[in-house]
Amino acid sequence: MLSDSTILKKIQRQPKQTATYKQLVRELGLHGEERRQLSQRLQKLTTGGNLVQVDSDRYAIALAASGKNLITGKLSLHRDGFGFVIPDLTAASPNLKSRITGDIFIPPHAVGSAMHGDLVLVEVTNVRDGGRAEGRIIRPLKRANPTVVGIFHYGARHNYVTPMDQKISQEIVIPHGLEYPVAEESAVSSPQELEPQRTQRAQRKAQRIFLG
Repeated sequence: MLSDSTILKKIQRQPKQTATYKQLVRELGLHGEERRQLSQRLQKLTTGGNLVQVDSDRYAIALAASGKNLITGKLSLHRDGFGFVIPDLTAASPNLKSRITGDIFIPPHAVGSAMHGDLVLVEVTNVRDGGRAEGRIIRPLKRANPTVVGIFHYGARHNYVTPMDQKISQEIVIPHGLEYPVAEESAVSSPQELEPQRTQRAQRKAQRIFLG
């Protein structure tokens, strides 16, 4: 029977302590329902901090990932676009842990599609005197808000929601086909787990439209 310990041991035995979903399926000899269980367990282990998802299909043991200046933490965004990540130092390498003092500064261009309160994966790019660290967000790991309230804009090129919460500075793109045919009204958007975008816009789908 597939277990968390089986998955972790298999990844730990890899040269760089990383493995892809397809690699785990192949090496563990999984079929049918077991593949679905693997996907669920990988998500659970990532949320719990045992693993770090370093790209769309690759997972790493948290300590191994931290050795590459990667660390997880909670994002606090300012309405001007920059933010700070409160790092989870329990999974950090001794070297990184000893160098960082306080929160990690994230400049506006390095926030990506992450939003206020999200659990994120951060690459520490610079540590200045006094332990002040700066970094960039690799990807959101867990969304803080299941829904976002904002103004829905229906346009020719794309549709988007402007959040009412000033700490969420990005426009949220609503892909065509996932919107209601209205011009500009208050809306609630719900997360649609898509691959993280390299733009400042996150993607979601419109869940409910409130007419003014």
